[in-house]
Amino acid sequence: MEDETAEAVIATRWLWFAEVEGDLRSPRYADWARGLAGDEDLLARLAPLTRIEQQPNLVLSAMRFAGVDPLLPWTWAQAVVHERWDAIEACVRTRRTQTNEARRLATLLPAFASQPQPLAIVEVGASMGLCLQPGRWSYAYETAAGERVLGDPAAPRLEARLDGAVPRMPDIAWSAGLDIHPLSAASDDDVRWLETLIWPIGDGEPNAERLDRLHAAVAIARAHGPTVRDGDLLDGTMALVDEARDRAATTVVFHTAVLAYVAAEGRAAFAETMRGSDATWISNEGLGVLPEVRVRLDALDAGPGAADFCIAVDEQPFALADAHGGWVRLLER
Repeated sequence: MEDETAEAVIATRWLWFAEVEGDLRSPRYADWARGLAGDEDLLARLAPLTRIEQQPNLVLSAMRFAGVDPLLPWTWAQAVVHERWDAIEACVRTRRTQTNEARRLATLLPAFASQPQPLAIVEVGASMGLCLQPGRWSYAYETAAGERVLGDPAAPRLEARLDGAVPRMPDIAWSAGLDIHPLSAASDDDVRWLETLIWPIGDGEPNAERLDRLHAAVAIARAHGPTVRDGDLLDGTMALVDEARDRAATTVVFHTAVLAYVAAEGRAAFAETMRGSDATWISNEGLGVLPEVRVRLDALDAGPGAADFCIAVDEQPFALADAHGGWVRLLER
């Protein structure tokens, strides 16, 4: 409504987050989000920030980075948040949600494998580059016919449930990433930020499985340094595409949970750039992030859940997937 205050709009978004995402994935974050949505002083402190800086995922991670213990329920954590707000605000102004969950590779692998091989892959929003080396992992898919394992069985393992045909291993000839705030595997602070971006489970306990996977991915990055360039997706993507073009049969530009953090006009401009490119565009985003993908997905009557991601190839829906890589369902096309 026109007379709705900025604080009321923020509270509505945080309550939506609590119900749709927090209740499903992290009861503690749901508790904190509902608590903050009812705190008039904190809402007023969020109001001057940009919409990106107000995002619950970022602010909640910043709270933990500033030392708020996720084991504390909101009734106890609230005072600590007020006390440490300056550090929290400094964090949201300088950091971004760069989750870099390596298990997402298990959901992207079928889309990679569907293209003419070998591939030169360019990741937009690459963070630390932990998803730039698919060949250094093994993949264990739980299927209707039992477990299928791809890749070197001695390599670190990514597990996912797969509904659809088991892919072949893609042949990655070259890879590079782009990020407006690249993170370094050599930086303990950057690694701690990625640890903080992993949501607590239950009543605030650490998600040991995801932390172990992150540490394995960091070890790979430290041993086989991925290439991540500093740049904005609107200005830097095509330069990397040009660099990749002669490296392999197919150039793929991909991203996961990135465009939701870009303003609508930026998303539209990026989509237009990709439509005019000769690269294959593989997107892995929330359902409402790319309007053309959503229209086509709705036409398929695929029955996605509110928190599902859609993997699309050149804006054609290819699969539904868990946001953090736990499952993938290939779509009939």
